[in-house]
Amino acid sequence: MEKITGKGSIQSAELWRRLQSSAVGWSWLFNILRLASGIIILPLVLQKLSKADLGMYYIFLSQAAIVPLVDFGFGPTVGRFVSYAMGGAQSIKAQGVPEPSGSSEPNYPLLWQLLLTTRRLYAYLSVLLLGILLTYGTYLVELTVTQTSSPTVTRIAWGITMVSAAFDVYANCWGTYLRGMNEVLASARIGVQGMLLRLVVSVAMLLGGAGLMALPLGTLCGSFLQRALSRRLCLQHLGPHGASIKADTRAMLKILWPNSWRVGVQFLSGYLTVNANTTICAVYFGLEGNAPYGLSVQVLGIIAGMASVWTATKWPLIGQLRARQDLATLRRVFWPRVWLQNLSYLAAVAGLLLLGPFLLEHFGGGKELLPLSWLALLVLNGLFEVQFNIWGTLITMENRVPYLWPTVATNVLSLALSLTLVQFTNLGLGALVLGPLLSGCLFNYWFWPPYAARRIGTRLLKFMLHGAKEDSAGT
Repeated sequence: MEKITGKGSIQSAELWRRLQSSAVGWSWLFNILRLASGIIILPLVLQKLSKADLGMYYIFLSQAAIVPLVDFGFGPTVGRFVSYAMGGAQSIKAQGVPEPSGSSEPNYPLLWQLLLTTRRLYAYLSVLLLGILLTYGTYLVELTVTQTSSPTVTRIAWGITMVSAAFDVYANCWGTYLRGMNEVLASARIGVQGMLLRLVVSVAMLLGGAGLMALPLGTLCGSFLQRALSRRLCLQHLGPHGASIKADTRAMLKILWPNSWRVGVQFLSGYLTVNANTTICAVYFGLEGNAPYGLSVQVLGIIAGMASVWTATKWPLIGQLRARQDLATLRRVFWPRVWLQNLSYLAAVAGLLLLGPFLLEHFGGGKELLPLSWLALLVLNGLFEVQFNIWGTLITMENRVPYLWPTVATNVLSLALSLTLVQFTNLGLGALVLGPLLSGCLFNYWFWPPYAARRIGTRLLKFMLHGAKEDSAGT
């Protein structure tokens, strides 16, 4: 019995050690904390804020939602170029993969040039965001500020929100750079620490009566911690050679811009389409109709986000392999991650279809998902989106975004089709499901995955069925 117990303890210790060194595990923990923070903070917000202050709180949140859009595609581009430099690339160019240098050693001068440019770029983006919030955001706040319990406190809270949002953008440059160096595990751990601090400070301030100031103060503290830890680790890896390096920021930005704006337009197009569908739903079906649609989309978004961690933790390494033109190793790294992401998504949505309605009926306070038939089609569209995102991101590892305009056209068509079906059929909420599904199936869903597979020297079906075996067999 003692031997069994001892063996069990060793196995538990080994499992704990593996979890501690798992980038996937820490990334999942970060996402769980982000969800948990909403679950913990929302009841406190509802309890501590008056109805007018709660309305102002949602104005603050709507303005803070601009933060990811201000990045406008620079983050993925910077991360990709950093991975190229870590893979030994001697130079980078606006379009296409750099020529292989024959060396796998990191190019530290190029890494320093990218760091100096990235830091200045994100300072510019922070100023841009601050300008938007100072003008349009302040205008929105001032429209109703006198209705809040304390206009003075509300204005102070809005000032902290603006500073917090701008600093969050600036601090993000270090996290972006760290992930590009393939320090995904360290980045995830730092993200968890920052999220924990953000949660603790926000809860403490809400309980202490800080009201509208609580959440932006929590965000600011979390961003400070994440920036400090990410910056220290980046500089440790880069060494003391940066003092003598001068970066031509303008020339580097000209290289960053061509693909950044393309990714930014793609993100903006998707963001506007999702919000437009929500607006259509609210206008035609009212808030009660919007609830099951919004809940279904939100739950599927969470599932897809959790599943995508399997590939997200490997993109920096894949970028290095792409820079070295080591396609055989790339395929061996990529294949299990594609399957793990797909299987995770399928397992989670199977649970949603089987148990979701039952759980909501008994524990959801009367809330509902979409009817099962429409929910199944929404799940199918989500699966196609997962494939498009996996293979589309792989294409961007070549420093190209050839799918930009087909994606924008698909989003526009999706919106037009949903609106048409809502207006002229009796499909109800199903129109908002069929619009994206049908428009995606016209081109994007079936064209880009095989295209991306050919770019890494294989065929899609062959890759999915055989994966790394075809390389080990010498085919």
